[in-house]
Amino acid sequence: MPTKADKPAGRIKRVSPATKKRAAARKAAPKATDVVVDEEEAVVVADDDAPSMVITPKPKTSGFLSFGGIRRDEITAFLRQLIMMLEAGTPLLKALKTLGERAERPGLRAMLTDVSDHVESGNALWQSFERHPRHFDTVFINLVKASEASGTLVTVLRRQVEYWERSEMLGKRVKRAMYYPVVLVCVCALVVLLLAKVVIPQFEQVFEQIGTELEWYTIWFIWIIKFVTSIPFVLLVVAALVALGVLYRWWCTSPMNRLRRDKIKLRIPKIGPGIIRKYAVVQFTRSLSLLLRSGLSMMVTLDLARTAIHNQAVAQVLQSVRDSVERGEGIEQPLRQAEGVIPPVVTDMLVTGEESGQLDTIAEHIADTYEEEVNIALAGLGDMIQPVLTVIVGGVVLVAALALFVPMIGMVQQVSNL
Repeated sequence: MPTKADKPAGRIKRVSPATKKRAAARKAAPKATDVVVDEEEAVVVADDDAPSMVITPKPKTSGFLSFGGIRRDEITAFLRQLIMMLEAGTPLLKALKTLGERAERPGLRAMLTDVSDHVESGNALWQSFERHPRHFDTVFINLVKASEASGTLVTVLRRQVEYWERSEMLGKRVKRAMYYPVVLVCVCALVVLLLAKVVIPQFEQVFEQIGTELEWYTIWFIWIIKFVTSIPFVLLVVAALVALGVLYRWWCTSPMNRLRRDKIKLRIPKIGPGIIRKYAVVQFTRSLSLLLRSGLSMMVTLDLARTAIHNQAVAQVLQSVRDSVERGEGIEQPLRQAEGVIPPVVTDMLVTGEESGQLDTIAEHIADTYEEEVNIALAGLGDMIQPVLTVIVGGVVLVAALALFVPMIGMVQQVSNL
Protein backbone atom coordinates (compact mmCIF):
# COMPACT_ATOMS: atom_id res chain seq x y z
CA MET A 1 0.00 0.00 0.00
CA PRO A 2 1.56 3.29 -1.01
CA THR A 3 2.41 5.79 1.64
CA LYS A 4 2.18 9.58 1.45
CA ALA A 5 5.83 9.77 0.58
CA ASP A 6 5.24 7.55 -2.45
CA LYS A 7 2.58 9.86 -3.86
CA PRO A 8 3.64 12.22 -6.61
CA ALA A 9 4.33 15.78 -5.60
CA GLY A 10 1.96 17.17 -8.21
CA ARG A 11 -0.37 16.18 -11.03
CA ILE A 12 0.06 16.84 -14.70
CA LYS A 13 -3.09 18.41 -16.02
CA ARG A 14 -3.84 17.45 -19.63
CA VAL A 15 -5.66 20.05 -21.70
CA SER A 16 -7.72 19.03 -24.70
CA PRO A 17 -7.52 20.95 -28.01
CA ALA A 18 -11.08 22.21 -27.53
CA THR A 19 -10.17 23.62 -24.12
CA LYS A 20 -7.15 25.36 -25.63
CA LYS A 21 -9.32 26.99 -28.30
CA ARG A 22 -11.82 28.18 -25.69
CA ALA A 23 -8.99 29.65 -23.59
CA ALA A 24 -7.58 31.41 -26.63
CA ALA A 25 -11.01 32.81 -27.46
CA ARG A 26 -11.40 34.17 -23.93
CA LYS A 27 -8.00 35.88 -24.15
CA ALA A 28 -8.55 37.28 -27.63
CA ALA A 29 -8.69 41.03 -27.85
CA PRO A 30 -11.98 42.55 -29.05
CA LYS A 31 -12.10 43.45 -32.70
CA ALA A 32 -11.55 47.12 -33.43
CA THR A 33 -12.19 48.76 -36.76
CA ASP A 34 -10.94 52.26 -36.09
CA VAL A 35 -8.30 52.27 -33.40
CA VAL A 36 -4.89 53.74 -32.83
CA VAL A 37 -2.36 50.95 -32.89
CA ASP A 38 -0.11 50.91 -29.85
CA GLU A 39 3.33 49.35 -30.12
CA GLU A 40 2.82 47.57 -26.77
CA GLU A 41 -0.58 46.12 -27.63
CA ALA A 42 -1.05 42.38 -27.01
CA VAL A 43 -2.87 40.30 -29.63
CA VAL A 44 -3.76 36.63 -29.58
CA VAL A 45 -4.42 35.00 -32.93
CA ALA A 46 -5.87 31.54 -33.44
CA ASP A 47 -6.21 30.37 -37.00
CA ASP A 48 -7.19 27.01 -38.40
CA ASP A 49 -4.69 27.22 -41.24
CA ALA A 50 -1.66 28.08 -39.15
CA PRO A 51 -0.29 27.32 -35.70
CA SER A 52 -1.66 29.44 -32.87
CA MET A 53 0.39 32.60 -32.67
CA VAL A 54 0.72 34.70 -29.54
CA ILE A 55 1.95 38.23 -30.14
CA THR A 56 3.13 39.38 -26.76
CA PRO A 57 3.64 43.03 -25.81
CA LYS A 58 7.07 44.44 -26.43
CA PRO A 59 8.68 44.50 -23.00
CA LYS A 60 9.91 47.77 -21.60
CA THR A 61 12.71 46.06 -19.69
CA SER A 62 14.82 43.14 -20.72
CA GLY A 63 14.61 41.21 -17.47
CA PHE A 64 17.42 39.27 -15.81
CA LEU A 65 17.48 36.64 -18.56
CA SER A 66 18.42 39.12 -21.29
CA PHE A 67 22.05 40.00 -21.77
CA GLY A 68 23.01 43.52 -22.79
CA GLY A 69 25.96 44.57 -24.87
CA ILE A 70 24.99 42.38 -27.84
CA ARG A 71 24.81 44.15 -31.18
CA ARG A 72 22.41 43.26 -33.97
CA ASP A 73 25.27 42.34 -36.31
CA GLU A 74 26.45 39.77 -33.73
CA ILE A 75 22.99 38.21 -33.66
CA THR A 76 22.97 38.13 -37.47
CA ALA A 77 26.43 36.52 -37.58
CA PHE A 78 25.30 33.90 -35.05
CA LEU A 79 22.24 33.04 -37.13
CA ARG A 80 24.32 32.75 -40.30
CA GLN A 81 26.72 30.36 -38.57
CA LEU A 82 23.78 28.39 -37.19
CA ILE A 83 22.31 28.09 -40.70
CA MET A 84 25.62 26.79 -42.08
CA MET A 85 25.98 24.21 -39.33
CA LEU A 86 22.39 23.00 -39.71
CA GLU A 87 22.82 22.71 -43.48
CA ALA A 88 25.98 20.66 -42.88
CA GLY A 89 23.94 18.17 -40.86
CA THR A 90 24.95 19.26 -37.35
CA PRO A 91 22.22 18.61 -34.74
CA LEU A 92 20.57 21.75 -33.41
CA LEU A 93 21.68 21.31 -29.80
CA LYS A 94 25.29 20.61 -30.78
CA ALA A 95 25.33 23.63 -33.08
CA LEU A 96 24.03 25.91 -30.32
CA LYS A 97 26.56 24.61 -27.80
CA THR A 98 29.43 24.94 -30.28
CA LEU A 99 28.52 28.52 -31.20
CA GLY A 100 28.09 29.40 -27.54
CA GLU A 101 31.56 28.10 -26.70
CA ARG A 102 33.17 29.90 -29.65
CA ALA A 103 31.51 33.26 -29.03
CA GLU A 104 34.12 35.93 -28.29
CA ARG A 105 32.03 38.49 -26.39
CA PRO A 106 30.84 37.50 -22.88
CA GLY A 107 27.29 38.76 -23.40
CA LEU A 108 26.74 36.72 -26.56
CA ARG A 109 28.38 33.67 -25.01
CA ALA A 110 26.13 33.87 -21.95
CA MET A 111 22.98 34.29 -24.06
CA LEU A 112 23.80 31.35 -26.36
CA THR A 113 24.64 29.17 -23.36
CA ASP A 114 21.26 29.99 -21.86
CA VAL A 115 19.51 29.20 -25.17
CA SER A 116 21.31 25.86 -25.57
CA ASP A 117 20.63 24.87 -21.94
CA HIS A 118 16.94 25.69 -22.41
CA VAL A 119 16.79 23.58 -25.59
CA GLU A 120 18.63 20.75 -23.85
CA SER A 121 15.95 20.81 -21.14
CA GLY A 122 13.40 19.77 -23.76
CA ASN A 123 12.03 23.15 -24.81
CA ALA A 124 11.48 24.33 -28.36
CA LEU A 125 13.94 26.70 -29.99
CA TRP A 126 11.39 29.50 -30.24
CA GLN A 127 10.75 29.26 -26.49
CA SER A 128 14.48 29.56 -25.84
CA PHE A 129 14.73 32.65 -28.05
CA GLU A 130 11.63 34.11 -26.39
CA ARG A 131 13.58 34.37 -23.12
CA HIS A 132 15.63 37.18 -24.70
CA PRO A 133 13.10 39.70 -26.05
CA ARG A 134 15.70 42.46 -26.34
CA HIS A 135 17.43 40.62 -29.17
CA PHE A 136 14.64 38.50 -30.71
CA ASP A 137 11.44 40.37 -31.50
CA THR A 138 7.90 39.07 -31.74
CA VAL A 139 8.00 38.56 -35.50
CA PHE A 140 11.16 36.47 -35.28
CA ILE A 141 9.80 34.33 -32.44
CA ASN A 142 6.61 33.51 -34.31
CA LEU A 143 8.48 32.76 -37.53
CA VAL A 144 10.74 30.29 -35.70
CA LYS A 145 7.68 28.76 -34.04
CA ALA A 146 5.94 28.23 -37.38
CA SER A 147 9.11 26.97 -39.09
CA GLU A 148 9.76 24.39 -36.36
CA ALA A 149 6.22 23.10 -36.81
CA SER A 150 6.61 22.87 -40.60
CA GLY A 151 10.22 21.67 -40.71
CA THR A 152 11.53 24.72 -42.60
CA LEU A 153 13.73 26.22 -39.89
CA VAL A 154 16.82 26.77 -42.07
CA THR A 155 14.85 28.40 -44.89
CA VAL A 156 13.01 30.76 -42.54
CA LEU A 157 16.18 31.68 -40.65
CA ARG A 158 17.92 32.55 -43.92
CA ARG A 159 15.02 34.77 -44.99
CA GLN A 160 14.97 36.48 -41.61
CA VAL A 161 18.72 37.17 -41.71
CA GLU A 162 18.47 38.64 -45.20
CA TYR A 163 15.50 40.75 -44.08
CA TRP A 164 17.44 42.07 -41.08
CA GLU A 165 20.52 42.88 -43.13
CA ARG A 166 18.61 44.76 -45.82
CA SER A 167 16.51 46.63 -43.27
CA GLU A 168 19.59 47.55 -41.24
CA MET A 169 21.44 48.83 -44.30
CA LEU A 170 18.49 50.89 -45.53
CA GLY A 171 17.86 52.29 -42.05
CA LYS A 172 21.49 53.40 -41.76
CA ARG A 173 21.26 55.17 -45.12
CA VAL A 174 18.11 57.01 -44.06
CA LYS A 175 19.69 58.06 -40.75
CA ARG A 176 22.83 59.29 -42.47
CA ALA A 177 20.69 61.38 -44.80
CA MET A 178 18.85 62.88 -41.83
CA TYR A 179 22.17 63.83 -40.24
CA TYR A 180 22.97 66.34 -42.98
CA PRO A 181 20.84 69.16 -41.47
CA VAL A 182 22.57 68.58 -38.12
CA VAL A 183 25.97 68.80 -39.81
CA LEU A 184 24.82 72.00 -41.54
CA VAL A 185 23.87 73.66 -38.24
CA CYS A 186 27.11 72.53 -36.56
CA VAL A 187 29.28 73.91 -39.37
CA CYS A 188 27.49 77.27 -39.28
CA ALA A 189 27.82 77.40 -35.48
CA LEU A 190 31.53 76.63 -35.77
CA VAL A 191 32.03 79.44 -38.31
CA VAL A 192 30.21 81.92 -36.08
CA LEU A 193 32.22 80.82 -33.03
CA LEU A 194 35.46 81.21 -34.97
CA LEU A 195 34.46 84.73 -35.98
CA ALA A 196 33.49 85.69 -32.44
CA LYS A 197 36.55 84.32 -30.65
CA VAL A 198 39.34 84.80 -33.20
CA VAL A 199 38.52 87.23 -36.02
CA ILE A 200 36.40 89.94 -34.40
CA PRO A 201 38.73 90.60 -31.41
CA GLN A 202 41.61 91.24 -33.81
CA PHE A 203 39.57 93.69 -35.86
CA GLU A 204 38.25 95.44 -32.73
CA GLN A 205 41.81 95.99 -31.56
CA VAL A 206 42.76 97.52 -34.90
CA PHE A 207 39.64 99.74 -34.95
CA GLU A 208 40.40 101.04 -31.46
CA GLN A 209 43.99 101.87 -32.36
CA ILE A 210 42.96 103.81 -35.46
CA GLY A 211 40.03 105.49 -33.72
CA THR A 212 37.82 105.78 -36.82
CA GLU A 213 34.03 105.81 -36.45
CA LEU A 214 32.51 102.53 -37.63
CA GLU A 215 29.53 102.07 -39.89
CA TRP A 216 26.24 100.98 -38.36
CA TYR A 217 26.21 97.58 -40.05
CA THR A 218 29.68 96.80 -38.66
CA ILE A 219 28.57 97.74 -35.14
CA TRP A 220 25.45 95.60 -35.44
CA PHE A 221 27.37 92.64 -36.90
CA ILE A 222 29.90 92.66 -34.05
CA TRP A 223 27.15 92.98 -31.43
CA ILE A 224 25.08 90.12 -32.90
CA ILE A 225 28.07 87.78 -33.16
CA LYS A 226 29.09 88.49 -29.57
CA PHE A 227 25.53 88.07 -28.32
CA VAL A 228 24.86 84.67 -29.94
CA THR A 229 28.20 83.32 -28.67
CA SER A 230 27.86 84.65 -25.13
CA ILE A 231 27.59 82.11 -22.32
CA PRO A 232 24.09 83.19 -21.12
CA PHE A 233 22.67 82.90 -24.64
CA VAL A 234 24.31 79.50 -25.23
CA LEU A 235 23.00 78.20 -21.90
CA LEU A 236 19.53 79.50 -22.75
CA VAL A 237 19.58 77.71 -26.13
CA VAL A 238 20.79 74.46 -24.55
CA ALA A 239 18.12 74.64 -21.85
CA ALA A 240 15.44 75.33 -24.45
CA LEU A 241 16.56 72.36 -26.57
CA VAL A 242 16.58 70.04 -23.56
CA ALA A 243 13.13 71.25 -22.51
CA LEU A 244 11.79 70.75 -26.03
CA GLY A 245 13.28 67.23 -26.13
CA VAL A 246 11.69 66.27 -22.82
CA LEU A 247 8.37 67.80 -23.84
CA TYR A 248 8.48 65.94 -27.17
CA ARG A 249 9.16 62.59 -25.50
CA TRP A 250 6.33 63.20 -23.04
CA TRP A 251 4.01 64.19 -25.89
CA CYS A 252 4.89 61.03 -27.82
CA THR A 253 3.91 58.77 -24.92
CA SER A 254 0.33 58.96 -26.16
CA PRO A 255 -0.52 56.57 -29.04
CA MET A 256 -2.71 59.25 -30.62
CA ASN A 257 0.13 61.77 -30.57
CA ARG A 258 2.54 59.24 -32.08
CA LEU A 259 0.02 58.72 -34.86
CA ARG A 260 -0.20 62.50 -35.45
CA ARG A 261 3.60 62.74 -35.45
CA ASP A 262 4.01 60.00 -38.05
CA LYS A 263 1.29 61.50 -40.27
CA ILE A 264 3.09 64.85 -40.13
CA LYS A 265 6.34 63.14 -41.12
CA LEU A 266 4.67 61.80 -44.26
CA ARG A 267 3.73 65.36 -45.31
CA ILE A 268 7.18 66.95 -44.96
CA PRO A 269 8.04 68.46 -48.38
CA LYS A 270 10.45 66.33 -50.42
CA ILE A 271 11.52 64.17 -47.45
CA GLY A 272 8.05 62.90 -46.47
CA PRO A 273 6.74 61.47 -49.76
CA GLY A 274 10.17 60.86 -51.25
CA ILE A 275 11.91 59.09 -48.38
CA ILE A 276 9.82 58.48 -45.24
CA ARG A 277 6.71 57.13 -46.97
CA LYS A 278 8.70 54.94 -49.36
CA TYR A 279 10.79 53.63 -46.47
CA ALA A 280 7.59 52.69 -44.61
CA VAL A 281 6.30 50.94 -47.74
CA VAL A 282 9.54 48.93 -47.92
CA GLN A 283 9.13 47.87 -44.28
CA PHE A 284 5.50 46.91 -44.80
CA THR A 285 5.86 44.97 -48.06
CA ARG A 286 9.07 43.18 -47.09
CA SER A 287 7.55 42.05 -43.80
CA LEU A 288 4.43 40.93 -45.67
CA SER A 289 6.49 38.91 -48.14
CA LEU A 290 8.66 37.33 -45.45
CA LEU A 291 5.73 36.24 -43.30
CA LEU A 292 3.60 34.90 -46.15
CA ARG A 293 6.51 32.93 -47.61
CA SER A 294 7.11 31.39 -44.20
CA GLY A 295 3.70 29.73 -44.38
CA LEU A 296 1.70 31.97 -42.05
CA SER A 297 -1.91 32.79 -42.73
CA MET A 298 -3.01 36.25 -43.86
CA MET A 299 -4.50 37.17 -40.49
CA VAL A 300 -1.38 36.19 -38.57
CA THR A 301 0.80 37.92 -41.17
CA LEU A 302 -1.06 41.22 -40.86
CA ASP A 303 -0.90 41.10 -37.06
CA LEU A 304 2.84 40.44 -37.07
CA ALA A 305 3.57 42.95 -39.84
CA ARG A 306 1.71 45.61 -37.91
CA THR A 307 4.00 45.15 -34.91
CA ALA A 308 7.10 45.33 -37.16
CA ILE A 309 6.19 48.74 -38.63
CA HIS A 310 7.68 51.78 -36.91
CA ASN A 311 5.39 54.33 -38.56
CA GLN A 312 2.08 54.34 -36.69
CA ALA A 313 0.17 55.77 -39.67
CA VAL A 314 1.09 52.66 -41.70
CA ALA A 315 0.37 50.43 -38.70
CA GLN A 316 -3.14 51.91 -38.49
CA VAL A 317 -3.67 51.11 -42.17
CA LEU A 318 -2.59 47.51 -41.52
CA GLN A 319 -5.08 47.31 -38.66
CA SER A 320 -7.83 48.41 -41.05
CA VAL A 321 -6.66 45.86 -43.63
CA ARG A 322 -6.72 43.14 -40.99
CA ASP A 323 -10.27 44.02 -39.97
CA SER A 324 -11.33 44.02 -43.62
CA VAL A 325 -9.78 40.58 -44.23
CA GLU A 326 -11.46 39.28 -41.09
CA ARG A 327 -14.81 40.41 -42.47
CA GLY A 328 -14.02 38.68 -45.78
CA GLU A 329 -13.83 41.93 -47.78
CA GLY A 330 -10.19 41.71 -48.95
CA ILE A 331 -7.40 44.28 -48.76
CA GLU A 332 -8.37 46.72 -51.50
CA GLN A 333 -10.89 49.03 -49.80
CA PRO A 334 -8.80 50.02 -46.71
CA LEU A 335 -5.73 50.52 -48.89
CA ARG A 336 -7.68 52.74 -51.30
CA GLN A 337 -8.91 54.84 -48.38
CA ALA A 338 -5.32 55.34 -47.16
CA GLU A 339 -4.05 56.99 -50.35
CA GLY A 340 -2.03 59.54 -48.35
CA VAL A 341 -0.12 56.73 -46.62
CA ILE A 342 0.04 53.91 -49.17
CA PRO A 343 0.73 55.04 -52.77
CA PRO A 344 -2.06 54.06 -55.22
CA VAL A 345 0.37 52.12 -57.44
CA VAL A 346 1.33 49.96 -54.44
CA THR A 347 -2.35 49.28 -53.78
CA ASP A 348 -2.89 48.28 -57.42
CA MET A 349 -0.02 45.83 -57.32
CA LEU A 350 -1.03 44.32 -53.98
CA VAL A 351 -4.62 43.86 -55.14
CA THR A 352 -3.33 42.17 -58.30
CA GLY A 353 -1.17 39.88 -56.16
CA GLU A 354 -4.12 39.01 -53.94
CA GLU A 355 -6.32 38.16 -56.91
CA SER A 356 -3.63 36.04 -58.59
CA GLY A 357 -2.51 34.27 -55.41
CA GLN A 358 1.00 35.73 -55.66
CA LEU A 359 0.81 38.36 -52.95
CA ASP A 360 4.15 37.34 -51.41
CA THR A 361 5.98 37.63 -54.75
CA ILE A 362 4.36 40.98 -55.61
CA ALA A 363 5.12 42.35 -52.13
CA GLU A 364 8.79 41.41 -52.47
CA HIS A 365 8.94 43.07 -55.91
CA ILE A 366 7.42 46.25 -54.46
CA ALA A 367 9.93 46.23 -51.59
CA ASP A 368 12.89 45.86 -53.97
CA THR A 369 11.62 48.63 -56.25
CA TYR A 370 10.89 51.12 -53.47
CA GLU A 371 14.16 50.34 -51.69
CA GLU A 372 15.99 51.34 -54.86
CA GLU A 373 13.89 54.52 -55.06
CA VAL A 374 14.75 55.36 -51.45
CA ASN A 375 18.45 54.93 -52.21
CA ILE A 376 18.14 57.25 -55.23
CA ALA A 377 16.22 59.82 -53.16
CA LEU A 378 18.86 59.70 -50.42
CA ALA A 379 21.63 60.25 -52.94
CA GLY A 380 19.70 63.20 -54.40
CA LEU A 381 19.17 64.64 -50.91
CA GLY A 382 22.91 64.52 -50.28
CA ASP A 383 23.62 66.24 -53.59
CA MET A 384 21.09 68.93 -52.67
CA ILE A 385 22.37 69.51 -49.13
CA GLN A 386 25.98 70.06 -50.13
CA PRO A 387 25.39 73.19 -52.25
CA VAL A 388 23.00 74.51 -49.60
CA LEU A 389 25.73 74.09 -47.00
CA THR A 390 28.20 75.86 -49.26
CA VAL A 391 25.82 78.77 -49.88
CA ILE A 392 25.04 79.25 -46.18
CA VAL A 393 28.65 79.15 -45.04
CA GLY A 394 29.64 81.36 -47.97
CA GLY A 395 26.90 83.82 -47.03
CA VAL A 396 28.17 84.08 -43.46
CA VAL A 397 31.72 84.65 -44.70
CA LEU A 398 30.52 87.28 -47.20
CA VAL A 399 28.61 89.22 -44.53
CA ALA A 400 31.66 89.08 -42.27
CA ALA A 401 33.86 90.38 -45.07
CA LEU A 402 31.50 93.27 -45.82
CA ALA A 403 31.14 94.17 -42.13
CA LEU A 404 34.83 93.93 -41.21
CA PHE A 405 37.07 94.22 -44.24
CA VAL A 406 35.24 97.09 -45.97
CA PRO A 407 35.73 99.46 -42.99
CA MET A 408 39.33 98.26 -42.76
CA ILE A 409 39.92 99.11 -46.40
CA GLY A 410 38.42 102.57 -45.85
CA MET A 411 40.69 103.18 -42.88
CA VAL A 412 43.74 102.11 -44.85
CA GLN A 413 42.80 104.55 -47.62
CA GLN A 414 42.39 107.39 -45.11
CA VAL A 415 45.78 106.66 -43.58
CA SER A 416 47.44 106.52 -47.01
CA ASN A 417 45.89 109.89 -47.97
CA LEU A 418 47.47 111.47 -44.93
